[in-house]
Amino acid sequence: MDTTGPRTAESLAARFHDVDSSAVPEDFIAYLRKMEESESGRAVREATYRAVEAAESRGADIGCGAGRAVADLVRLGKDAVGVDSSQAMVDAALARFPHCHVVRGSAFELPFEDAELSWYRSERTFLHFPDPAEALSEARRVLRPGGTIVLADPDLASMVVSSRIPETTDAVKDAFCSAVPNPHAGTHNAYHLADAGFTDIKVVPVMATLNDHASAFGVVLEPALTAALTQGVVSEEAAARWKDDLGDLSRRNAFTATATFFVTTARLAS
Repeated sequence: MDTTGPRTAESLAARFHDVDSSAVPEDFIAYLRKMEESESGRAVREATYRAVEAAESRGADIGCGAGRAVADLVRLGKDAVGVDSSQAMVDAALARFPHCHVVRGSAFELPFEDAELSWYRSERTFLHFPDPAEALSEARRVLRPGGTIVLADPDLASMVVSSRIPETTDAVKDAFCSAVPNPHAGTHNAYHLADAGFTDIKVVPVMATLNDHASAFGVVLEPALTAALTQGVVSEEAAARWKDDLGDLSRRNAFTATATFFVTTARLAS
């Protein structure tokens, strides 16, 4: 019994580092669209916009995906460039927002001169870097002294689901964490920034709360369950029972799923 709909050979969670080779980049684009349309997605984006509000001159959104944040920042008066390693994502962003500047590039080799940027934004991207030190070294190169960096990532271990089958919930959560290269990015970004020589580090937690299981599956539980099924730690039958339980709770207004994002802001020393 297929409990999650069409699945790629590997979980979405494990493939965001190489979307173009997945053969189904539209699945990743559709997932990002779901996330950006959620209330929690908007709350996280707005927290990052406040973090760069005072920054002047050109900045970049690294791992910009389908371009929503770039378009928002341009609308807010920012000189923003979107950068993504996936050509499919770049094409999708330019199709949606043709007035925006979006280019293909790697977080480890950015298409900017030394000290060219006054701000650097990245949302749900460091989650996919096994070792963020190289990306932060490149961020240091492209930022001018005093420049602002803001990283927004969840800690996947913070996920809580009101299920009456806790053993399946725990297996799904553990599988999700193991499928992602840097699952604790949200709580680890601060000390990685400190190790990289950034200063004035501030962390703002943003709790994402979903009260119906359909919305929760759209943005987090489906990729988590897909990871568990792909790894074989949850059977199709157990997955179906788990989904039925969550659906029943949702119909009775007794369902809640939460995860915490951590918006971490720092400055490059002058």
